[in-house]
Amino acid sequence: MKKLINDIYQLKSYEKIIILLGFMGLIPFFIGLLDLWFNQGNLIFPINIAKNYGVIILTFLGSVYWGIVLNQNKMNAFTNQFKIFMLIWSITPAFLGMITLLIDKRISLIILSLGYLICQLVDEFYNKILLFPNWYIFLRRCLSITVITVLISSYFILKH
Repeated sequence: MKKLINDIYQLKSYEKIIILLGFMGLIPFFIGLLDLWFNQGNLIFPINIAKNYGVIILTFLGSVYWGIVLNQNKMNAFTNQFKIFMLIWSITPAFLGMITLLIDKRISLIILSLGYLICQLVDEFYNKILLFPNWYIFLRRCLSITVITVLISSYFILKH
């Protein structure tokens, strides 16, 4: 615990803001889960917030790789084929999200959960090549586990 506190203290201020914003980004997932749990027959919000917000965030997770490709300093060491593969991957979560939105059944929450799992696995793979900062990959793991848990919980709460 002492090492964790020391590591957090050593982070730059913008890195701390990224972590804070990442955890704040979980709030809509929890609001959506609570709305489903307590108001299933008469939702406060006319949409499944966890699902719809989840698609937006899933798209963002792919777009991170678009931004990495644009970073010329980091990408000079990689082949064009590798860059093209990263660009294709960067739009894949958005397509998966669109498919999820087209499915009006609760199984779409499982598909969306699998999308988050795949994104995390891709992050773990690219982390070995691109060497993300340790705090970033740890943050991604925490956020992904939480989001997947909320989405699967939403699946079990929904009755139809």
